[in-house]
Amino acid sequence: MKKLTLTIGCALAVAGAAFAQGTIQWVGGSTSLSVQTNSTLYSPFVIGGGGATGSGAIGLMGTGAQAGAASYYFTLLNQTYSGSQAAAPTTLAALQGWSTSWADPAVYATNGSVAGRPIMTPASDTGQTVTWANATTQSVMLVGWSANLGTSWNNVLNELNNWATVQSTITTPAWVGVSATGYINPGQANPGSSIFGSAAVANVGLPIYNPTASAMQLLLLPIPEPSTLAVAGLGGLSLLLFRRQRK
Repeated sequence: MKKLTLTIGCALAVAGAAFAQGTIQWVGGSTSLSVQTNSTLYSPFVIGGGGATGSGAIGLMGTGAQAGAASYYFTLLNQTYSGSQAAAPTTLAALQGWSTSWADPAVYATNGSVAGRPIMTPASDTGQTVTWANATTQSVMLVGWSANLGTSWNNVLNELNNWATVQSTITTPAWVGVSATGYINPGQANPGSSIFGSAAVANVGLPIYNPTASAMQLLLLPIPEPSTLAVAGLGGLSLLLFRRQRK
């Protein structure tokens, strides 16, 4: 009797785990997603951000390999669906709220061969398995950043939280930004529900939609100019010499 009870319990556990899994389509080159680098505005996700730079340009994200100054990374974030489209975060605290739910390294992307278009990795994966509770609807959002901030979203998030000390180590322009938000109920079998699309889909939800006209913006992170660092260094040296002279 005990063996029968144990067997039934295990079967229910396996069935429950299977039911909890859904699949999503993570397909690159989607015309519903376009990305721009925007150096006219500072990102609001760091201290000193959220305002105009006074100069700069906006253009489609460049192309390139995964490593290099012109490379970018993306990953998918989610949070529990509240019954309506969630607002995109405009503060670091709000961004962290998204980041605590799920940022799966298996669904990373980088910039591809077409300007402004991320390519998902692995490119052949059109049915990425997710484990959202009971395959329920989740709010979804793409977050992107320049490769000089790192290849891991957790690392980038740590840098944003410590930007006052980290920024002096960044020697080239750095960007970070988020897409429009959507909400997805994953499919129960491959290829699953599409993350990107141009309109709501019955029984699936609202895919992420950022066409060229309203492209996803990767905003500039404020970093000290080389001349500013030089002045700061000279100031520190002068103070040190002054203290020695007084002794």
